[in-house]
Amino acid sequence: MTLALLLALQLAHKAALVESYPGLKVEYGAVQAANGPAVRTIVTAPEGGVALPGIFVVGWLSCDSIELNRENLHGVDRLLRDVVRESRALVMRMDKPGVGDSQGDCAKTDFDTELAAYRAAFAAFLQDARLDKSRVTMLGVSNGGGFAPLVAGSGPVAKYVSIDGWSKTWFEHMIALERRRLAFEGAPDATAQMKKLSAFHAAYLLDGLTPAQVEARHPSLKGVWYDGPDSQYGRPARFYQQLQALDLMSAWSNVHVPTLIVWGEYDWIMDRGDQELIAGLVGPRARLLVVPHADHVMSVHPDARTAYRRMGEGEYPAEAAAQILAFLRG
Repeated sequence: MTLALLLALQLAHKAALVESYPGLKVEYGAVQAANGPAVRTIVTAPEGGVALPGIFVVGWLSCDSIELNRENLHGVDRLLRDVVRESRALVMRMDKPGVGDSQGDCAKTDFDTELAAYRAAFAAFLQDARLDKSRVTMLGVSNGGGFAPLVAGSGPVAKYVSIDGWSKTWFEHMIALERRRLAFEGAPDATAQMKKLSAFHAAYLLDGLTPAQVEARHPSLKGVWYDGPDSQYGRPARFYQQLQALDLMSAWSNVHVPTLIVWGEYDWIMDRGDQELIAGLVGPRARLLVVPHADHVMSVHPDARTAYRRMGEGEYPAEAAAQILAFLRG
């Protein structure tokens, strides 16, 4: 399918579903990296705007759409909607390969392919005649909050916002996540499980085996894995092995512009240490904003255990969102 045909089909399909905001123009488009699938983009801009500041959104790990036309939006979706409506900026979002109208199969798409799509979308964003290239913000969410500098490369970025991102190796991230998970589950043999989980993730992420291959080669680790034989969290094993190969510390050490690092106090997915590391790498122009009682998706709960069990179901942290918007507009 050509890029032009994809665009025509998606516009016909979405005739009754397109996003709409008073005073904003919404444009559905498509871009394509070399040898990659065509992906859908959504650009919003104040009507008649020129020399606009820009915000490019780098999304999360899951295969959920970046669209905001669903009912009952919660957490980070509401934040993105506020960014679109209230930032007074040219904002671009992209649905990764296999999500929404984008070509491909998200469950089979590796990280390198996804990153290439984001880079192609960002390159297209920079060509928008309405954009003031001296006022571009890169806004990364979750997984995107970690690798956002890799999307920008040497492109003109005046600010970064990283929301619940990561900065260490993926192996370190997963070991910390597993320990928190076992603690919340009240596992009586948490230490024994952690030893096996550490060995499993080492074979999986460092030796490049699929989970099924790990179990086949290491019978003592059978029963440790709780996801698919060749996948995790809906993405292929290769995706995470490519994340493990990244050097995000080097990427963030090359960022020398104002950076807002946002982290939820009850985020059990990402570690506070990763946020503090980003702040330290960026230096004095970085600020860490800890959102009280918030989970990984900007939803507030009365305690950490509730945040673990009901992630995404809490109230919206409007005060923190206002601080993020103020940084974007400043």
